Amino acid sequence: MTVATTTEVEERHSREAIEAEIARFEERAQQLRRGEITEEQFRPFRLKHGTYGQRQPGFQMLRVKVAAGVVKPSQLRVLAQIADEYSTGRGHLTTRENVQFHFVKLEDVPAAMRLLADCGLTTREACGNTVRNITACPVAGICPGEAFDVTPYALGVSRYLLRHPDFHDLPRKFKIAFSGCADDGGCAVAGIHDVGLIAQMRGSNGTARRGFKVLVGGGLGSLPTESAVLTEFLPEEELLPTIEAVLRVFSETGNRKNKFKARMKFVLREKGIEEFRRLVFEKRKTSQAPAEVFTVPSPIQRPALVNIAPAPLTTSISVDAAADVDYDRWAEHNLMPQRQAGFGAIWIKLPSGTFYSRQMRGLADLLDENDLTGVRIAINQDLVIPWVPFDRVRAIYDELRALELAIPGARTISDVTGCPGATTCNLGITRSLTLADELSRALECYDDPEIKKLRIKISGCPNSCGQHHIADIGFYGNARKIDDKQAPYYQLLLGGMVSADGVRFGRQIMAVPARPIPTLIRELLAFYQQDRKRGESFNAWVGRTPDKAVVERLRPFLEVTGSTEDIFLDWGDTETFSLKLGRGECAA
Repeated sequence: MTVATTTEVEERHSREAIEAEIARFEERAQQLRRGEITEEQFRPFRLKHGTYGQRQPGFQMLRVKVAAGVVKPSQLRVLAQIADEYSTGRGHLTTRENVQFHFVKLEDVPAAMRLLADCGLTTREACGNTVRNITACPVAGICPGEAFDVTPYALGVSRYLLRHPDFHDLPRKFKIAFSGCADDGGCAVAGIHDVGLIAQMRGSNGTARRGFKVLVGGGLGSLPTESAVLTEFLPEEELLPTIEAVLRVFSETGNRKNKFKARMKFVLREKGIEEFRRLVFEKRKTSQAPAEVFTVPSPIQRPALVNIAPAPLTTSISVDAAADVDYDRWAEHNLMPQRQAGFGAIWIKLPSGTFYSRQMRGLADLLDENDLTGVRIAINQDLVIPWVPFDRVRAIYDELRALELAIPGARTISDVTGCPGATTCNLGITRSLTLADELSRALECYDDPEIKKLRIKISGCPNSCGQHHIADIGFYGNARKIDDKQAPYYQLLLGGMVSADGVRFGRQIMAVPARPIPTLIRELLAFYQQDRKRGESFNAWVGRTPDKAVVERLRPFLEVTGSTEDIFLDWGDTETFSLKLGRGECAA
């Protein structure tokens, strides 16, 4: 018997329990409307159920948890229905593999929750001081370099912790990520999580056993912190009891008085890894979590009865030469071979993570027609379709193109990550989402392989929802006064990365105006191309180049006055910029 089928867990997730949960939300929302409770009393309850206030009065952001980023065709259709009926006809994929809907009315939230419950999704504990969505490598199960498929483990832990009575009122939010290999910089970035789990095998031949390197206490935000090693190898059956023990230590020792020092990274700073390790292993002795091996298979399965004869990735069957060029350009970065012979994974580049309802429905139909069981959300806000037989790739490309889902350049510099920023977020200072979309188009022209592999990540404020600290080129929004007027600015960071060698946070270089950023990036890349040594990577070049040299090269873009054209307009705005911050709910 696995953890996923224990009576206690099943009772928590029964249809009756979920309906009671939604009815309770409905009742509390009605109490708010009748004035029987205040917004202050309602806020923590609302957040626990994935309903987040946005800067436009009267509207909510609804955050849907997608455990391990796995989405089935039937779920895509439900997400499309919610987008059309209760939101703006689109959703937003996040760096936590969630799907967010904006401009949702509070009275519509219960109906959306019921639709989600019917297809196996939920908003429960997507916000607030809870265990947030558990993420996993989007190519788990097919990656040539992985130790083993972490998907069943991520799903099993998600199911066990969801609605757990002891873990929905933590000192602060808690994030868990699973990676199949140590070099997970573009996959799961385990080293920046409260608990990061990296799959490992110990032994050989008949004695090999599965387990995890366990990292704890990582995080970004205003004080980016690399995680510490709790243990180099944790046997797989110890996974759930150990995670539960970590959560109990955090619940008991986390700072409940000061939300700015409440994340687990502060517990690690105070106690040190040795004392924290001792506390965890003491809690492990009394853990009630079953020591189980997760045997539930991944929902993402190989299609049945297909021809798996190997084929060149860029085989073209069209007689249209121009179309062949477009296909080859797309296949270069959007198609990757998986470790199973005859199959590839397709990366769908979604600028700024924007996903329209018609695309959701069209993709669901495409999956069903091709006997493909689902897609996965990646932390860079893209989608991955695994298990595509090579002999179907071209036909699927044509279908994706009809849906405007065949944009080339996935996993390249033009695949820019951006959080919603000031478009909807109360804490957003700048329109990071719009800037990310603009850069995605502006940076498609590079052929230099060292430049194409770079990653740009943008946040609308210092809180790092866009993960700007771990980007080759990162930006976070701020504001500056010019001639007594406010102008949108960004802080530029360079050289961030996560790799098998650990985490390196980007160096803060300087503040730059929002409007010239596309031109500024092109100038920065030109500086790198002119100054680099033979074979030198961008990050190596950043490591040896003084900040003052970068600032001097980019100085012409910093010299602005009140008469500088568009300096007071943020990307996507038609009105003069002004700093409008609401109450943040990240720690409410």
